[in-house]
Amino acid sequence: MYPILLQLGPITIFSLWVMVGIGFFTALLILNKLVKKARLKLSFLADHSLSIFLGGLVLSRIFFVVRNYEIFFTDLSLNSILQVFYIWDKGLSVWGAILGILLSVVYFAKKENETIERWIDVVCVSILGAMSFSHLGAFLDGRHYGNETALPWGVIIENSIFAVPIHPVQVYAAIYTGILTVVLMKLFNHRIGKIDGNISIIALTAYSACRFLEEFLRGDESNIFIGMREAQIYALLGVIIGGILLFVRHKKKKTANQPNPNPS
Repeated sequence: MYPILLQLGPITIFSLWVMVGIGFFTALLILNKLVKKARLKLSFLADHSLSIFLGGLVLSRIFFVVRNYEIFFTDLSLNSILQVFYIWDKGLSVWGAILGILLSVVYFAKKENETIERWIDVVCVSILGAMSFSHLGAFLDGRHYGNETALPWGVIIENSIFAVPIHPVQVYAAIYTGILTVVLMKLFNHRIGKIDGNISIIALTAYSACRFLEEFLRGDESNIFIGMREAQIYALLGVIIGGILLFVRHKKKKTANQPNPNPS
């Protein structure tokens, strides 16, 4: 893999951060386009984009630190406390980032009396667009790798526990998040996407389902609960929650379309 893209003396440019940066700017482009399509206020985005980004970054780091507390709190020294703030060690949680961004959007949208569900719709699609590139960054960095495979596109990653070709699950993830991004952007022109909140629920359900399946091919270390990887449990919860929300919305729509048996 290529974790270091370029090194000039003391300056090291990591491929992961480059791809994350590209993903961030891609998300901004998608967000700008969808905001106009959804007829939302660009001023809201201009006023709160930095705060929303920081909200995602902070919660992403908190999730990672809590998940790996044994690394940071082996002792109660000043150095161990300071390490919590060293985000350049690549210790960030995707689930934490998503939750942090969404909570920040909800907070500011409610504060500004904006349409919360519509903003969540455009932000969810933008996040997926950014994640496509962050997954490619993870591939170049050699993290979040898969288990062994005999398929011709198997790759060998030096820092994995395998010495044989393994599934490039990061590339798989980049592909399905990219496809989901394009499909969801198209849905904004469909009648389904005209109803506030539908896009984000579909995004949650579809991404969680893909991530659940991806975890079967993962080979990196993970906590195991009830026979499933930790992220797989989160993904399964996402599928269940998204499925319930879709069912409830469909039922409400069906009830609303039924003729009144006792018209006045």
